[in-house]
Amino acid sequence: MNKKLIAAAIGAAVVAAPAAFADATVYGKMHTSVNMNDSSVANSDNYTVTSNASRLGFKGSEDLGNGLKAVYQIEFGISSDGGPAQTNPNTGPRTPVDNHRNTFVGLAGDWGTVVVGRHDTPAKIAFYATGNEVLGDSIMDLNSGVAGVFTEVRASNAIAYVSPSFSGFTMAAAVVPGEESVAANGANAADGISDHYSVGLMYSGFGLKAGIGYENLHEQALGGTGDDQEMIQAGASYTFNNFSVGAQYESDDNRGAVTGADYEAWGLTAKATFGNNAVSAIYTTSETKNAAGATTSDTDGWGLAAEHNFSKRTKVYVAYATEDEDVGNSDQDSFSIGMIHDF
Repeated sequence: MNKKLIAAAIGAAVVAAPAAFADATVYGKMHTSVNMNDSSVANSDNYTVTSNASRLGFKGSEDLGNGLKAVYQIEFGISSDGGPAQTNPNTGPRTPVDNHRNTFVGLAGDWGTVVVGRHDTPAKIAFYATGNEVLGDSIMDLNSGVAGVFTEVRASNAIAYVSPSFSGFTMAAAVVPGEESVAANGANAADGISDHYSVGLMYSGFGLKAGIGYENLHEQALGGTGDDQEMIQAGASYTFNNFSVGAQYESDDNRGAVTGADYEAWGLTAKATFGNNAVSAIYTTSETKNAAGATTSDTDGWGLAAEHNFSKRTKVYVAYATEDEDVGNSDQDSFSIGMIHDF
């Protein structure tokens, strides 16, 4: 083939690519920390370099006229630490891209937004709307941190609706098919369009942020043999001047789809901002009971953090978090130094 034609074709492709993605926004977060972990479990103390929900995403919209637009988002979790731990740091392979995060397509208008795909449940949306997550994705995270006691679900195959704001109030609802077949999974198969479902109500205004969420997860799809797991969460935070305080609550019935197994959790949060610096604190407690009503887990935890914001997109922090398990007589402590960059 003529070399000039090849060069022209490559040049045309390079010019066309930016035009094809002109309406797309590339965004993400790099959140990496160095952690020192100390646990009462034998031989479990260590140092780690950890990627904390780092991500890369693409999102955009197309105006369809008459106030209607198409919306989409594709988001991946990435390993900002390079991947799994290895004895020899010079050997591979590593896995820098981990999993799909919120990834969907939908329609939006003055009436709200409908999306189909992988998305946070409305209960999770309501949780984050409370403003109680003072240093998310770190060892201070209220869900997955050292003292994390609350539940969050990002559901695949979701069909979700989020309303516009009405005087500070926003509502969300979603159904999630279980996608099981009766032939393969029996008469109790999760084969309907709303095997899992969730609703959330959020408010923001006058310094107050609040949210309440409910979700029901089909027992068989959870791998249980009892009743559906039901969860309700409620929380609020209030900001005055440079200070904010908040509280969060969760109650689960039939946790893990085990009939009669219950779970309850509480959390308190506080944060103070001084110019480009902030200090924050959390306290959490939880209790798990089995079907017979006996307590199988009883935790108390707390954490402290200090952060410095170099800009709106870049911060560094130091944090300490600990949790004691009274029933199992175990504890875990972690100290973390981290950096977050949003782009």
